[in-house]
Amino acid sequence: MTIDESAVNEAMILLVEDDPDDVRLIEMALRSCSVPIRMTTVADGAEALAHLEEAGDDLPDLVLLDLNLPVMSGTEFLSRLREHSALSALPVCVFTTADDPVTIRRAYAAGANAVVTKADSLAGMSQVLNTIVEFWFKVAERYRLD
Repeated sequence: MTIDESAVNEAMILLVEDDPDDVRLIEMALRSCSVPIRMTTVADGAEALAHLEEAGDDLPDLVLLDLNLPVMSGTEFLSRLREHSALSALPVCVFTTADDPVTIRRAYAAGANAVVTKADSLAGMSQVLNTIVEFWFKVAERYRLD
């Protein structure tokens, strides 16, 4: 199977991450991706929900979500997002340092489409994020508003 590279447009990601070091690492890693990425960053679940409610037709293609957040946790954000009539189908990839089965099950139960463990190096982070981008923006169909 070949992928038509011309059919892949810029992808929009909403990054929900409160750690500035992780934000920088993720930004650097996404620069090497095969798909052009436009990313907006917010620091907690409440800010993410407000951003999405105000986005109108400019919704992201994917939410990249940390679980350990101030104000509103990633799990609470997921639950509220899945209850939201206009935003419930938005794809969310949980991107977390947690790798224990209880946390992973909790994230899926709250509505995560995928749970991925963060790597601890730029090279590792680049590899993981490239895989996420390849799947969500070249293999899977993008979420579109009606």
